Amino acid sequence: MPVGGLVSAVKPTMERYGGIWLGWTGSSTQRRGTHEPTISDLGAVQLATIDLAEDEASMYYTGYSNRTLWPLLHSFPGRVVIRHDTYRFYRRINKRFADALFSILKPGDQVWIHDFHLFHVGLELRQLGWTGSIGFFLHVPFPAHDIFSILPWAKETLEALLHYDLVGVHTERYLRNLHDTLDWELGGSLDSRGVYSYKGRSSKLGVYSIGIEPSIFQRESSRMGQRLTEEISLSEDPNHRLIIGVDRLDYSKGIPHRLRAFERMLEHHSHLRGKVTYVQISSPSRTRVPEYIQEKEHVERLVGQINGRFSDANWVPVRYLYRSYPQNELAGFYHDADVGMVTPLRDGMNLVAKEFIAAQGQENPGVLVLSQFSGAASSMLDAVIVNPYDIDGTAEATYRALRMPLAERQASNKTLMEGVFQNDASAWSASFLNDLKLYSTRAYVS
Repeated sequence: MPVGGLVSAVKPTMERYGGIWLGWTGSSTQRRGTHEPTISDLGAVQLATIDLAEDEASMYYTGYSNRTLWPLLHSFPGRVVIRHDTYRFYRRINKRFADALFSILKPGDQVWIHDFHLFHVGLELRQLGWTGSIGFFLHVPFPAHDIFSILPWAKETLEALLHYDLVGVHTERYLRNLHDTLDWELGGSLDSRGVYSYKGRSSKLGVYSIGIEPSIFQRESSRMGQRLTEEISLSEDPNHRLIIGVDRLDYSKGIPHRLRAFERMLEHHSHLRGKVTYVQISSPSRTRVPEYIQEKEHVERLVGQINGRFSDANWVPVRYLYRSYPQNELAGFYHDADVGMVTPLRDGMNLVAKEFIAAQGQENPGVLVLSQFSGAASSMLDAVIVNPYDIDGTAEATYRALRMPLAERQASNKTLMEGVFQNDASAWSASFLNDLKLYSTRAYVS
């Protein structure tokens, strides 16, 4: 299972409520597929999948979704690739998803569309005649207007969003960005309930901060204790400190900045050499996208440079694990670490931060070092908040985290743990779905 992300939150929601989960299989075929989805039963959930041809996957997923929308929404304008042909494929595949979904919908169904890959599915469903409720949740940031306006199709995309009854984002900051962008691009009106109206359409816009199922990580962490020490064959010296980073290998995660901060800490605090190990778990991601290939090479070079500079016969400062791990093993890794570094350059929420806290023991908890540019930072105020672009500042904050007194760690962890359990995946989905029902004003299909 991928670390953090959409699946770890949506999966328990689907298992709780039941229904049909429609998506792409993730693999490509030689020939164009049909609009009819393949349906299989997975307990309380039916899984409906469609195939994409190789050119469709390349243009829609690799091209427009991951080389245009992803960097745009994460505020990396220099990485945005504008191509009209990939946008045409994106619109075509969004219609494909809408056609497949419309074929299996029944009167009274609630439709919940997830993430930027599917901005236009609601519009396509309306054009097919669906008048039932449709909600949309954006799992990544919504950027400031001057960034979003780089997109030649900014107005079309915003108009498509307003075909949803409810549009949800993670934080108040993202919601303000969305309001501002709508005002600049469309010039509609926003009422006191947060309902935005434009050309006879209205959509409720709201904040729904995503969570995890913390009991899973709490349970598995106690069962899988000492997993990290065993995995990397560390000595059992009780005074040896462990720092962990767990991410998809993505340029938005700031892994090179984090490595440089660790290197700077070893430079400034030489007494730590031989006494602390940084473990970076990087789950392979979008391995055919050129920017991700470059990021992998960059990270591997930095790991080699740091290890070449500081290693000795008995100690390797950075252990780099380029592979995915199941949730239960990650829980054990989190539990074993003294510091969890979650320092993305930009992130919609970052559920790894919440997973790390959920896996901590009350007696001797680790410390969360968290980027101010993650959505999680808006609510996890008792973490050690850092600016990941500030290498020296992050290095010193990490050093303080390693030296934080037990009482302070316990107090911080207690507050953070309470927030993680109160705002879990169940609370997130219930809040969104209740509001979707409340703000769905259209009559259902008869």
